[in-house]
Amino acid sequence: MDQIEKKRLWIFIAVAYGFTYVMGIFMFIGFKKDYDLTVFVNTQMMYPACGVILGKILAKKEGESLPLGGYITFLVTTVLMMLLSIGSIFGSGKTIKLPGIEMSPWDIGSQIFLIIGGIAVYIMFWTCGKEKRDNAGLSRNKPGLSCLMVVLFIILYFARLVISSLLSDAVYNRTAGAHLLEEAVSNPTTYVLAFALIPAFFISFLAFLGEEYGWRYYLQPIMLKKFGKRKGILLLGLVWAFWHICVDFLYYSEETGPLMFVAQIITCITVGIFFGYAYMKTQNIWVVTIMHYLNNNLVAILAGGDPSILQNQIVHAKDIPIMIVQGIVFAIFIISPIYGKLKKETETE
Repeated sequence: MDQIEKKRLWIFIAVAYGFTYVMGIFMFIGFKKDYDLTVFVNTQMMYPACGVILGKILAKKEGESLPLGGYITFLVTTVLMMLLSIGSIFGSGKTIKLPGIEMSPWDIGSQIFLIIGGIAVYIMFWTCGKEKRDNAGLSRNKPGLSCLMVVLFIILYFARLVISSLLSDAVYNRTAGAHLLEEAVSNPTTYVLAFALIPAFFISFLAFLGEEYGWRYYLQPIMLKKFGKRKGILLLGLVWAFWHICVDFLYYSEETGPLMFVAQIITCITVGIFFGYAYMKTQNIWVVTIMHYLNNNLVAILAGGDPSILQNQIVHAKDIPIMIVQGIVFAIFIISPIYGKLKKETETE
């Protein structure tokens, strides 16, 4: 790793983790006031990509052409969302009732910024020219294989869901899990909401690209080269999980934060193995961005379209072994030949 790459790495760490933990202080203030913290969560997803972007701009390689318009728009959108996040803890904490959902005005504002910023970024990335897209790792490589990877992810996602429901019912001696899954599958609304995910992606992808551009595009190749592919992908999952720690304790689970963090480690490692596999096979950052988008949104759709299901979850000690078993659906890909190549060999296939 040369001096430019080292500088870029330190910038990435400072932004991705520094911003997250500093904003975690403000997040804790809002938590104590019992305010809606969704805007903090949405904004945090942007920090990894900001770390990559600032590294590329501040430690620019000679002759490297970059999509600066899209990059700067991404950064500006993130700054505006950070201001909304901080502003939300000094407001009243009141929510606004919308059809089927309640949201804080700050969260509504962040969604507006994500939509406007996302549309602008998308246009700029696809009008900047092939060279700039390639230099930024934003090209839509291997479209056929990429589509197959997304379909495979959806199949594995539902396989994991079925395993989870069956195991939970067996452990807790109930039939609630299977019943809820059957109810969701038989409800026509589920399919309407699922179909709506396709157009919705193009106005809400920015936060998911924010994470994947940092973890898969930037940090994954560094970790795999440094530690070898299998060890590197496991360590990347752990690094990714620790980045979630504020969200785990202050948003996902107020009462069972330590167990939620353990669950987060399992999820980040197992899902990260498949995301890493898909990215190495395609070298297409949009593939894992779509997967991350589906992973976060399908759970709300199966719950009847209620995004608040992600908040204030209760994790029991019995759930941890279940998560380990269901995670095998994705973790099994670590035995794929692509993870067995020597670290000095090329990362692409």
